[in-house]
Amino acid sequence: MASELRADKAGFAREMQQKLTEKFDGAEAAKTLRWFHVLRAPNNLPERFTKAVEKIPRDIQTVSMEAYAGYLRDGLALGYLMACLDPSVASRLESVKTWQISDKTPFETSRQRDRIGLFLRFASELGVASTFQFQTDQLFESTNLSQVVICLSQVGVEAQAKPGFPGPTDFWMQKHRENKREFTEQQLRAGEGIIGLQMGTTAGANASGVTFGGRRHITDTF
Repeated sequence: MASELRADKAGFAREMQQKLTEKFDGAEAAKTLRWFHVLRAPNNLPERFTKAVEKIPRDIQTVSMEAYAGYLRDGLALGYLMACLDPSVASRLESVKTWQISDKTPFETSRQRDRIGLFLRFASELGVASTFQFQTDQLFESTNLSQVVICLSQVGVEAQAKPGFPGPTDFWMQKHRENKREFTEQQLRAGEGIIGLQMGTTAGANASGVTFGGRRHITDTF
């Protein structure tokens, strides 16, 4: 793995990496992994994708950074997720070379990175904002797995808000829905005739009895 060949970070880079490591929430990361098991997979999904997800314990409650990256780094579990959320993807997973496992390490390494990239494109099309997404190296090189957790959580939020979602709709927090109100033409016209209280009132403080330019008289009441 390329990350194993790199020199250890030093100075500011090391400090930043330490902060990213401390941000990783093993329980929240485990929740994103449990989500894979509650989704309904299409029948025509190639076996290598289901095997990738079967490696993840169904009742996993916490996970280390190393194990988390290990479940997701090759991109196959991400492909499984894509197929669950969009069954039309399943047939393409079999025909596209990127999703086929190569026995040649250089080719397979390249394909793993490409699979992650395809998942990120899928996330964008699903509606996940770029601010919630991660960069390929942040997963592949395990440089910011907290961002991977955020992205998968947001994929869940967006996905469960779609019609026909193949899973529980209360696993993630509910996406804010726009509450549009429809008014009839009669109601709109009635609203045009309403004048604001302050605009139409003649009561309250006013300037009646004031003579501009007149001398001010002060009466001593002491």
